[in-house]
Amino acid sequence: MSRALPAVEFSALRQLCEDRIDDAITKLEELLTDPLLLRADLVQERLRFFRRIIADLALLETTAITTLTRPHQDDIALSRLVFRIHQEIDYPLPPPVVTCLSREYFSINTSLRLLEVPLAESDFLLHLPDLYHEIAHPLIATRNNPRIASYQSEYNAFLKTVSQHFDSERKANMKSTGPKEYFDRVFHILEYYWIRGWANEIFCDLFAVYTLGPAYAWAHFHLTVSQEADPYDVQIPGFMSHPPDQARMESMLMGLELMGFVTPVSEIRQHWDAFVKATGARPTPIYRRACPSELLAAAAVRAHEGTKSIGCRIVSQETSSPVHDLLNKAWERFWSSPNTYHDWERRTIASLKTTDAREKLLPEGSELQDAREMPAG
Repeated sequence: MSRALPAVEFSALRQLCEDRIDDAITKLEELLTDPLLLRADLVQERLRFFRRIIADLALLETTAITTLTRPHQDDIALSRLVFRIHQEIDYPLPPPVVTCLSREYFSINTSLRLLEVPLAESDFLLHLPDLYHEIAHPLIATRNNPRIASYQSEYNAFLKTVSQHFDSERKANMKSTGPKEYFDRVFHILEYYWIRGWANEIFCDLFAVYTLGPAYAWAHFHLTVSQEADPYDVQIPGFMSHPPDQARMESMLMGLELMGFVTPVSEIRQHWDAFVKATGARPTPIYRRACPSELLAAAAVRAHEGTKSIGCRIVSQETSSPVHDLLNKAWERFWSSPNTYHDWERRTIASLKTTDAREKLLPEGSELQDAREMPAG
């Protein structure tokens, strides 16, 4: 990989790719030379190992290597934006590289430290708060790093709370007169959902709320409105990697209330309730069993403590820093001046993409400076 780097922010990704390729070559050489692996009775195991190595290389080629060898200016701009976010909030891990090649929504490959964004999203501001959610995932996935151990301790304590809650539900179910086997199975499924996915997503939502503020809750509102899913939907049987949108919004509002954002919480709740009413969706009994308020409240407290414990900045209504101001003011402008918002956003994005990471993000007199200084409402 001798090609020049598209930007200095990509250097860690290139080193990681080189290390992964070297590791794959070493493993392939072992398949050819290791006497144990060359035994005739292990031919199926050898084939399985070979296919796994090739699959890993294919994934590396279509994600990280593609980002390095076919970079787009939007990749560089968003990578620099994430770098600025990591500086603003005192993020304790190296910032990920961003690629605008996602075929779905925002996501992150934690092993590659590669954050994937849909191509069109680089031209808009309203969903960029999701970057804060994605950079929270490595805080949970990274292993053996003392800098984030206290955050993971809070996360693990919450998982214990989840298990204790559903243990209590199962015990109460055994004393009830209802269909015991059915509800026992339901509680096992719900606990599995929380342990295997929901807790992770809720914690990342809350990290984004605590380090950015109301803009992330507004972004979740906007995304949910654009989809057709029932915000109360809980699928049993099946598997849901993400909790219902209603539960996510409830936890975000709890987090914002914990930080003292009284007026934004009222405004977001008003819009959210109107949206839910317009859909005709109704909370079902299984929804509240799946997402009890006490669990959401416990997540809000634990995530808040975890975020503080690793030294990340917790925002307040007095917080002012370039990216924070830009993304929050964008939402304020969207609601206060919808007719002129898109022209303002287009000019602001153009300025953002030409701003070097080493420069002041909001230079005096620019469209971005206007965004920072615009009064709320």
